Amino acid sequence: MRTDDHVPADVEALLLDRDSQISASRDELAGRESACASGAEAVEGHLRRVVADLNRIPELVVEHAEFGHYGSGYASFVDVLLTRRDGSARRVDPDGYTTVEGLSVALCRLAPIACILSPAERSHHPAGHGHHSMPSLDTVAETPILGWEKGCEQISQVLHRHRIMLVGPRLLSRPALPRLKIDTNLGDGPHYSIFDVWFHWVD
Repeated sequence: MRTDDHVPADVEALLLDRDSQISASRDELAGRESACASGAEAVEGHLRRVVADLNRIPELVVEHAEFGHYGSGYASFVDVLLTRRDGSARRVDPDGYTTVEGLSVALCRLAPIACILSPAERSHHPAGHGHHSMPSLDTVAETPILGWEKGCEQISQVLHRHRIMLVGPRLLSRPALPRLKIDTNLGDGPHYSIFDVWFHWVD
């Protein structure tokens, strides 16, 4: 089954709702039956518990969780990179770089939703150098992802326990409210997508 086939009608309605989109574009929380109802501090605590649970799943381990808004600006999501727990997706190059392949999970701070991104690599060097990719609509994946099926299933189970819905590209690629203004480095407005509304970053 595709990711979006599991999205309940009320969650889809929330993401497409005019007032909710306007609120999200202003980085205001949406959703009255989740941690979002208790404010930003409660959301942050909730997402830290989600990341801790993701770190306990059998197939994968959390390599990195970006709660610090990439060091500047604001992100409407927490970016979590998970890699294979057995170490088979990690290599150390002769130049000292450690490169890790994994799945990124973007956990929205504004509503109880998340998306899984296509497998990508993150590298880092003891001297502090490194690179990683930023979430974007064209990297949002349908699940399960070939070669990562078991990990995708375990991620989905954790999110479900925390009442976070996994959404996919069919829903996130739909057009946002016309003339909506979103300050984001991830989109290419003025014609934004639902992804831009709920998953955006500005420095």
